Amino acid sequence: MGIAEPKWILRKKWEEEKCRTLSQKWGVSPLLVKLLLNRGVEEDSFESYLFPSFDKLYDPFFMEGMEEAVNRILLSISRKERVLIYGDFDVDGITATSLLLKFMRDLKFPSFYYIPHRQSEGYGLNKEAIKKAFAKKIKLIITCDCGTSSIEEIKFAHSLGVEVIVTDHHRVERPLPPEFIVLNPQKPGCSYPFKELSGVGVAFKLCQALSQRLDFPTENLKSYLDIVAIGTLADMVPLYGENRILVKLGLENFPSHTTSLGLRALINAAGLLDRKIEENEIGYILAPRLNACGRLSLAKTAVKLLLTNSTKEAFSLARKLNSENSRRQNLEKKMCQEAEQILSGKLRPVLVVASKNWHPGVIGLVASYLKEKYHRPALALSIEKDKARGSARSIPGFSIFEALTKCSHLLTSFGGHQMAAGLTMSPHNIEKLEEELNSIAEKILSPEDFIPCRFFDTELHLGHLDTTVVEELQVLSPFGPGNPEPVFLARGVKIVHLQKINRGEKLIVTDFSEKKEFEALKFNNFFEDKEKKNLLSGKPFDLLYFPKLNVWRGRCSIQLDIKGIKEGLDEF
Repeated sequence: MGIAEPKWILRKKWEEEKCRTLSQKWGVSPLLVKLLLNRGVEEDSFESYLFPSFDKLYDPFFMEGMEEAVNRILLSISRKERVLIYGDFDVDGITATSLLLKFMRDLKFPSFYYIPHRQSEGYGLNKEAIKKAFAKKIKLIITCDCGTSSIEEIKFAHSLGVEVIVTDHHRVERPLPPEFIVLNPQKPGCSYPFKELSGVGVAFKLCQALSQRLDFPTENLKSYLDIVAIGTLADMVPLYGENRILVKLGLENFPSHTTSLGLRALINAAGLLDRKIEENEIGYILAPRLNACGRLSLAKTAVKLLLTNSTKEAFSLARKLNSENSRRQNLEKKMCQEAEQILSGKLRPVLVVASKNWHPGVIGLVASYLKEKYHRPALALSIEKDKARGSARSIPGFSIFEALTKCSHLLTSFGGHQMAAGLTMSPHNIEKLEEELNSIAEKILSPEDFIPCRFFDTELHLGHLDTTVVEELQVLSPFGPGNPEPVFLARGVKIVHLQKINRGEKLIVTDFSEKKEFEALKFNNFFEDKEKKNLLSGKPFDLLYFPKLNVWRGRCSIQLDIKGIKEGLDEF
């Protein structure tokens, strides 16, 4: 069974008259109206979407438990109690922890922090860490991006006289004791209007609520939004509603307006000093560097970077994160190659790979690589003695969480959602798990489910492409889950030139009138020699692309990001 060629699918065809009417009403092009409708933006939401602003955020006190959380923190401040911020080791947890620590520091109430070690402690609160906090005379623990499932651990903290406030965004799988203070929009009974906040988003709502009580300046609160944007983008939550506002405003702080010496140093170390920082720069360059230390060593290195007031320390820590990220990239490449060897071209409905030589902090990246390449659910496991840690990624139509629930008798623990999950188990059960997952998948998935889909918004001929069109598209940014980049179809494209570059291929393309030429980039993989010869044959091709402005040495040009290319034969 080989890798299927992607299907190209038009998102939706809209009535031209409706688009023209809305275009005149809102003062935007009919093309932009189509794109808004394709993203599920209703007409009565056009204004909030097109003009996101801080005052459009919901009142944080709408979130259940916020009143209790704020009162308890204010009590700690008045009593000058020791407070511990306890975060997760991924970028969402790191940024949420850093945000609360920065906020407390600006309130002249510095707090302590703790992030568990991924390998030795694992995710969430643990009793040993709580014991250490108690020994340090901590009276209040505030969790970041974790804690909802730590019922026994919170009860243990209470037994020691340590109170806990949970800030989290993960699904609530079992009833929570009513005496717990839990800030989580996913909590049953919570009437907060926006459910899709990231962990750092929930932490920001807590800061927003405290600011209202303490008359903390709004402009100071806005200065934290660069950190909020990083965590929100890294956690891949849907980029609409409040998430879109937080990220859109946060990106305005990059790079010149950020108050974080650490972020400036990281931007410099990553070679982004002269570039505009947008969602791709954060998602593919900055966030992986912050994440690398949590995957391979200690996440507190990233927290130190985001909090430091020393330029010298900032550059030292940024170089360290850069080095860790390079090590992570090399490990990831090696592990992905080994995963391919394990598969040996035999593609079952669910791909399961395991090794004793794999670092548990990188297995999620291996699972993602396999899922993306073969468009089928994938599970990668790292085996250490009598324990295997696994990370799973899935495709639409197959909930990996539900599948693992049916296999729970083979697992020690697991958690996650439809598209991603983590688990631990005995290595002796890996083969049985592979068989049971594939048995479940064979009943649910059809051959069509293994064919990836490339959705495009509308047809846009290269001859109609100009800077005005591309600049207007930026109104829709930031792009990501729930708010995808616009993708256009261009028919009858001619490939003039093809050149190999570091991360893929660069092409020069034109329409057959040859009045306009554009530089186009195809990332991540390379054309085979046979494909290259075919592309340069002079035949017409159809192209799926996203256009953006490329500024280099003061010169602005349109550059196409290629999403798909095939001979111009198909009807859509």
